[in-house]
Amino acid sequence: MIKAEANVIGTIKRSANIRTDKNNNPYLSFVMTVVLTDAKTTSKSIDVFVSLPNAKQDEAQSYVEGLRVAVNGNLDIRKKEDNLNFYLTGNTITVQNVAELDSISGTLSFRGYLKKENIYQQKTDKNGHPFIVFSAYSLEKNRQEYLSTWVNFMRFPEKGAAVESIIPDWMHSKAHVDITGELQVSAYNDVVRLSCRVHDMTEYINTQQ
Repeated sequence: MIKAEANVIGTIKRSANIRTDKNNNPYLSFVMTVVLTDAKTTSKSIDVFVSLPNAKQDEAQSYVEGLRVAVNGNLDIRKKEDNLNFYLTGNTITVQNVAELDSISGTLSFRGYLKKENIYQQKTDKNGHPFIVFSAYSLEKNRQEYLSTWVNFMRFPEKGAAVESIIPDWMHSKAHVDITGELQVSAYNDVVRLSCRVHDMTEYINTQQ
């Protein structure tokens, strides 16, 4: 599971139209393009599929191709083949004073598994403060195939605390985890990357078994 309470800034790629869900409730639907700039100053464009519930028919004409928008809502990130797909159910949409730089930011909710080996690394920032970095993957089933989506994480101890304070006993090979934190979506060598600065992490225990 990879979801986020997110704010997405970009440009409408396909003008809005009104659709209805399985309960015949109308919603506004459009596609927006978000340009991610990587460390090499190149860029990669991704599509975000946006839906806004409880829409009215006359609202569709307000959101046309080429319009800059900022949409806040629930972001669902899913993998299809080798690509990440982004689906945003909007709560609010803004067309006034939209930032010039495209971005996807917010609070990530992640459930998945730690790596099998080299579970984490200890590092030091430019001010000499220790932190750890690690990766984890979320599994989802697409037809008969299971797909893994990897997220890179950073976790910092409280001010003055030792780095050992953020390495729990359960942090072992392939541990099942729940993590929340600050979402970062970027591109590197034309590949979309998901990163997160950890706010909280716990071992996931399935109580329904």
